[in-house]
Amino acid sequence: MRTPTFSAFSRPLALLAAVGIAALPGCNKEAADAAAVTTDAAQSTDSSAGETASADSGGSTSPCSFALVKVQTGKDSACGGGNSHLWPIGMAKTDCHGWSSTDTTGKQHNNSAADIRCNADGSFSFVQYAGNLDCSGSGVLKTYKANVCTQDTPPTLYSMAFDLTCCSQPTSAACQKGVPSVTVPGTTIYLNGKVCGG
Repeated sequence: MRTPTFSAFSRPLALLAAVGIAALPGCNKEAADAAAVTTDAAQSTDSSAGETASADSGGSTSPCSFALVKVQTGKDSACGGGNSHLWPIGMAKTDCHGWSSTDTTGKQHNNSAADIRCNADGSFSFVQYAGNLDCSGSGVLKTYKANVCTQDTPPTLYSMAFDLTCCSQPTSAACQKGVPSVTVPGTTIYLNGKVCGG
């Protein structure tokens, strides 16, 4: 597991606002579909899950707070509806953003991503790691363009970046900043293997 590096949190927030729930390539089709639409409470299997990411100093800003971009994912091939994921941008390339949720069948889905970034062509990318919260193993590069619906993994899911303002206008008032989130009930967000707790 990676050792948390909180120095990245003190850098100025400067990028994007995107949302979407990650694909669940490690799950069977039924479980992945269920997790993409509805989830129950989430618990992490990571040994450090009980720890909370906290700031180096006594500042009031959460170390999990970043500029955000929004990606939406669901089963509609036209990307209408689904779950939204507010992704952090401006982290160090090796920082690991994780999220955990439990689907309607009771199966827990842990996912993580590193190298989360805005690209010169206006798209948004990250490397996703299914089945863990520490960005270990083999990752899958995913790239999304604003307002372009893309078939995802598994192929029953479709994703689209809805708000990349923080990529294109990082200093504007429209660039949303805060703690990453997923609109799936009970999802827990992690940074470098530790729960993001405000």
